[in-house]
Amino acid sequence: MNVNQMHIAIRQGVDKINSLQADMLLREEIDIELNKSMSRFLNTKYGKNNKYGQGFENSQKRIDDLRTLVKEYSAPTIYKEQYDNNHWIDQFRLPSDYLYLVNQRSEVFINNCNPIPFAVDDNSPTSYFVMPLENLHNGTAMIDTLDVYADPSDISLGVANIHTNPGTFVYPADLQAYKDFLVDPVNWPSGFELYFEEYGQLDFPNSIIIIIDPVTHSWFNWDSSITNTVSGSNLISSLVSMAGGITDPTDDANKLVYGQYVENGLGAKRLAPQGSTREYALNKFIQQDDIFKLLDDPFNTTKHTSPLTTIRGRYIDIYTSDIFIIDKLKITYIRKPKQISLPLAVGCELPEHTHQEIVDMTVGSILEGISDPRYKSQSVEVAKNE
Repeated sequence: MNVNQMHIAIRQGVDKINSLQADMLLREEIDIELNKSMSRFLNTKYGKNNKYGQGFENSQKRIDDLRTLVKEYSAPTIYKEQYDNNHWIDQFRLPSDYLYLVNQRSEVFINNCNPIPFAVDDNSPTSYFVMPLENLHNGTAMIDTLDVYADPSDISLGVANIHTNPGTFVYPADLQAYKDFLVDPVNWPSGFELYFEEYGQLDFPNSIIIIIDPVTHSWFNWDSSITNTVSGSNLISSLVSMAGGITDPTDDANKLVYGQYVENGLGAKRLAPQGSTREYALNKFIQQDDIFKLLDDPFNTTKHTSPLTTIRGRYIDIYTSDIFIIDKLKITYIRKPKQISLPLAVGCELPEHTHQEIVDMTVGSILEGISDPRYKSQSVEVAKNE
């Protein structure tokens, strides 16, 4: 059921026969009610506040209700502080679309259970571009290509393609899908990493952050006062999003951003010595008021086979002992769904079988808002949905 069909179904459900009562409803008002119902549906199916008392993945129905929102995300940890002589704390920043945590696991460095020395790298130089999402379309279609140039007027000096759109993605329907495609590591070209809104200490809302490896692409330049020895140019490298049908990177219809550099983009990082063994472990979540008691308990303290973690704000804190270091964290989580919008042609991201349930919940919410006597009978019908 697309967003237009959902609106029609809601108007049909609210309208009395031949009364045209639903004609008073603005499409923006219906969108607001749809998004409220989608949020209630998500929370009800994730938790146990439903008639079967089953939470996320407790039954096949619960699995299928939210499966389109389940997502994986992996990123390096950042060194936070030393707790005592034998314990350290690293932190992991949750992604911007995070909603509920499903599981978490760590990549661990260990040295045969012996104390492992480490160095703290406070300088994580990062070369990058920031491309706003609005530059990935021209208002009616997605861009054709996304390329990096040493000099857009002379492609012989250095060029790298990040993505060529073969017409698979269209605007506005596929803007979210296109963003997801770009930030999927499977689709990263050599020498590039792409992130949405955040990377380490970098934070750019509604933008794609493109990390470029200057070793792989040695013609990359971010400083106009320096002449690059490979390209022979002192121009700052450019990231160009080309509009539909345009092949000239210097065309004014294209969108262009320039390369940037920051000394400490990723943040402080603990580095394990060469020869350390990489292992993988499931993390164990601990409540804030229990964590320090457990760290001092030799039977329940943090271990390389089961690191202890806590959650605060937008961070997961990971506690380590002197025999292991956390390199990366990988989480599986339920992300925030994009907001339903008829003007933007953005439909419901939840599975198809849930759409009628959300429509029914929305009809009930609207009937309650207009004090319609049918609200009671509508609520009875909605309660039967499973």
